[in-house]
Amino acid sequence: MTRYRPYYVTLHWLSAVLVFLAFFIGLASLANTPNDDAKLLPLGVHIVLGVLILFLTMARIVVRSLMGKPVYRIEHPASTGRKKIPLLDLLSRYVQPLLYLFTFLMAVVGIAIALPTDLFSIFFAGSEKSLPVDFYIYPARAWHGTLSLLLMLLIGQHILAFVYHQFLRGENFIARMWFQRGKQQERTIPGKIFHEENKSAP
Repeated sequence: MTRYRPYYVTLHWLSAVLVFLAFFIGLASLANTPNDDAKLLPLGVHIVLGVLILFLTMARIVVRSLMGKPVYRIEHPASTGRKKIPLLDLLSRYVQPLLYLFTFLMAVVGIAIALPTDLFSIFFAGSEKSLPVDFYIYPARAWHGTLSLLLMLLIGQHILAFVYHQFLRGENFIARMWFQRGKQQERTIPGKIFHEENKSAP
């Protein structure tokens, strides 16, 4: 289990919050509701969130490729003797890149819905054009819904892996994607955690 740098941690949690907000608005305020004036505000917020998620996802991909592998490894002594679940660990190798891919595609497909329906001009240019009666007349809408379901499954597996490592195996799993306290950095050998002063840290 590895520790990520603060700027990547910030991008991760900001992206997570925006994705959950977009899902919440999509399910609670947009799905199965008529395309009338009452839908304008939540749909506008949903579009803004989608655009922000797209830029954050691209930023995460660039940052991850530039920073390379995280430096630190943290492992709880109690977890060393516990049996692992090979399938869960195997799936986790593919879930991370798929999360990036599906999040990126979902945002792009959302824009593919917004362009032919003039949603950007409706929300940001003061156009008086009304919303389409049914967004499903555009093929991108069906793809958007399908990708949302697949993304939910990937997020579910991601959360399941966290619960397994954090609570069932007793590993300090959350530490890999959280901010480091003070000026200490952690260096691990099997079964032990060492703390050493990082004098070079700001």
